[in-house]
Amino acid sequence: MMNSRFYRLRGNRGSALVATFWLIAIMGLLVFGALQFVAVDTRTVTAQRGLTQAKRLAEQGLAIGSHPKMERGDPLLQFESGTEGYVVEISSEEARLNPNSLINNRAQIVLNRIFLVWGMDAGPAAALTGALSDWVDADDTAGPNGAEAQAYLAAGRPGLPLNRPFASYDEMRMVAGMDALEAIQPNWRDSFTFWTFGRVNLNEASPEVMAALTGVRLPAARRVCDTLAGQDGIRFTSDDLRFGSVEEAFKRLGFAGKPSILTGIDGSTRHVESIGKAGDFQCRLIQVLSGAYPLYRAEMPQAPVRTLPATAPK
Repeated sequence: MMNSRFYRLRGNRGSALVATFWLIAIMGLLVFGALQFVAVDTRTVTAQRGLTQAKRLAEQGLAIGSHPKMERGDPLLQFESGTEGYVVEISSEEARLNPNSLINNRAQIVLNRIFLVWGMDAGPAAALTGALSDWVDADDTAGPNGAEAQAYLAAGRPGLPLNRPFASYDEMRMVAGMDALEAIQPNWRDSFTFWTFGRVNLNEASPEVMAALTGVRLPAARRVCDTLAGQDGIRFTSDDLRFGSVEEAFKRLGFAGKPSILTGIDGSTRHVESIGKAGDFQCRLIQVLSGAYPLYRAEMPQAPVRTLPATAPK
């Protein structure tokens, strides 16, 4: 009798011990899960704070740079405090290509060239150039390598193209073949504009735009742009050098062709870019202005990696 009760008691204690171990294991998993959730939540909050602060700083820089009397080289265009700050760049919006003007002036070759400069193969580059032209023209007849309604319908995109000039970057993204370009050149928007009359300012164009517009090789365009940057080696600052005429620009580029109506050496539309930085987070805002009147404002999806100048005023 005593032995039977003893063995039952030992059995109950063993079961209770196993149950306790299981309970400890389950509680451990719950605690571990809770800690993981807290860690993820903390990282999310930290990221949100960093992005919010970066955007606030970018907004501050944009407001300063957009003032009609603000000039390049002003110390207010740079600010740094610890790991936070902003840097503002003021340039000419005319330094960019207006696709509507290029197509209307039958200068689609410029579009084809810049796609090739960016690394597209010849076939896709020609197809994208044709699709852009067909988007702007008013007819429904596909041009060479182009894409009209039938091609978009076959791709499950009825109602396209719009058969009118582009009004935004989002409309350009809808063109057949733009996804392939975006995959190799995410910052393609930096080279295009819809807020100019189409004449490109060679004094401020990027090497890629300069090469596409004139047909010179990219290394030659880069050498010329390096010279235009002046002694500090940074473009769009107060010591930049400038061409006195389109003919001088062509001579420096080694281009013997005749200047076209699409080339110039100045521009009246301002492009203000502000990059705010908070720790590892960045926000890039741009604003296009005609005098003091804003034409366009946006947060750009791709922020280039830029470090704030070490000599920025505190």
